Amino acid sequence: MVLVEKGGAPVMITLVYSLTILALLLSLVSVACGWGKRLADSRRAMAAVWVVSLLLFVADWVLAQAPPFGNMRHVLAFFPLVMAPAAFYLRRYHGLELTSWLAGASALALVGALCMPMQAAWRQMPALQSPWFAPHVIAYVVAYGLMTVAALLTLASFSCESRLRAADAVVRLAFPFMTFGLWSGALWADAAWGGYWAWDIKEVWSLLTWCLYLIYLHVARYPAFASWRRPLLLLGFAAVVITFLVVNLLPHIESLHSYAR
Repeated sequence: MVLVEKGGAPVMITLVYSLTILALLLSLVSVACGWGKRLADSRRAMAAVWVVSLLLFVADWVLAQAPPFGNMRHVLAFFPLVMAPAAFYLRRYHGLELTSWLAGASALALVGALCMPMQAAWRQMPALQSPWFAPHVIAYVVAYGLMTVAALLTLASFSCESRLRAADAVVRLAFPFMTFGLWSGALWADAAWGGYWAWDIKEVWSLLTWCLYLIYLHVARYPAFASWRRPLLLLGFAAVVITFLVVNLLPHIESLHSYAR
């Protein structure tokens, strides 16, 4: 199968890079407007990020001729598509104006995407050809993206205590997605490899990450354990970084999930 017409590939690659850079710049505009208390402008910029990121997603799909979730650049470039709806949800149902924070997380992801190899010749390997592929990856993108925001809010809470409440709301929104990602991954593994669990290094770290946030959600209910909240949130995010980046990118780590490199 040919990915794109031979003469069209450089054009698509240039388009992908251009859209990534534009989405990054708009994310930074949203962050700057949020810091400047221009909340309406921050929301408009974030809406523009979402539109540009949607175009980027389509361009990646055309280039790969498959749902573009199979490598790290694809996944990082998808982050802003879920951050903008999350900002709307948190504002609408929790009264939290976190647009600039989610825009900041989007900017970090887009910087990461620009640092990753293009892998324009990427193909969907047999293990990825499953109906669980897209929902599993999307669930984890939502969860890890929101946990990044929660970590940023936790750090900011040292100077503003109210941000810890916002971090708690973000974690509670993210945790069901993380749970679905873990559950769907087990079902996918059984279909692909004949077993729900293989003690693969990425599976182990995914479970450890989930357990840390589960402990946090239980601890957060009791005022006696209030001092545990920040350490658990930061420890959970450290586990997210190891699960999402370190396990995939460090050389000499054998994993069934090495196709994500």
